[in-house]
Amino acid sequence: MNCINKNHFVYLQAMPLKRLFAYFICILIITLHTSCSDFSRLQKTGTPEEKLAKAIEYYNEGETYKAGVLLEDISPILKGKAEAEQALYYLANNYYKQKQYIMSAFYFKDFYLTYPRSKFVEETMYMHIYSLYLSSAEYNLDQQSTYECLKALAVFSTRYPNTTYLKECELIYTELNTKLMHKAYEHSMIYHKVGNYKSAVVAISNFINDYANSPYLDKSYYTRFEAQYHLAKNSVHGKIQLERYYQAIEYYQLYVDKFPDSKHKKISNEYYDKTVKALEELNSK
Repeated sequence: MNCINKNHFVYLQAMPLKRLFAYFICILIITLHTSCSDFSRLQKTGTPEEKLAKAIEYYNEGETYKAGVLLEDISPILKGKAEAEQALYYLANNYYKQKQYIMSAFYFKDFYLTYPRSKFVEETMYMHIYSLYLSSAEYNLDQQSTYECLKALAVFSTRYPNTTYLKECELIYTELNTKLMHKAYEHSMIYHKVGNYKSAVVAISNFINDYANSPYLDKSYYTRFEAQYHLAKNSVHGKIQLERYYQAIEYYQLYVDKFPDSKHKKISNEYYDKTVKALEELNSK
């Protein structure tokens, strides 16, 4: 055998480069064909137990496509059997490895709901959260995954207050809440930008109440006051206009009390003077 191998090696050394390259391509094609044939054969004739064992092997080798095909195939068949738990666990993790986070979130949740006494419950509950976190869109897009993630995080934190994933959970909570805060802030400002001052006052007031520690509060308090001034100015003369100007004065006082050194101080004082002047004119009639 050693002699044959040695002779074979000498033969390869003497082979022209182009023929040598073609030789290795042929070997590669034969190897891939054999591998594909084995996979196809396993798909068609393998038992669920054989497919599970091979799927785990593929998973560990990073061949997530083949692992996924086999795991999807056997998971329904294995339901009610001892191997079903392991199959579902690997299926969820395989989707996570493929970066299909919506699917991994679904199957991690399916796992801990189906096997509530499994030793993997805490891990899969966290991975459900983490998959939702990774599927969370940019702040200006739909935030369904973000809300689902925060809801799942609340349940997880109640069940595992001393979890080993505590630090990660805190970071996820902070980041997602910051994203929602940014979205709420931008949403409240849109009304002001388009001149819908009545809706702007409502939306900004809601933002201030919901995010009392937001870094956007200075701008929010100022914009609410300015929006209220424009709302009053554009109102029909009468009692309603008078009440709206008085409300603007109230918003101004809240603003300057909270942010006495605001960068918007100069322009806010100008709007305040306009508000006072308008009230004087209305009260003199």
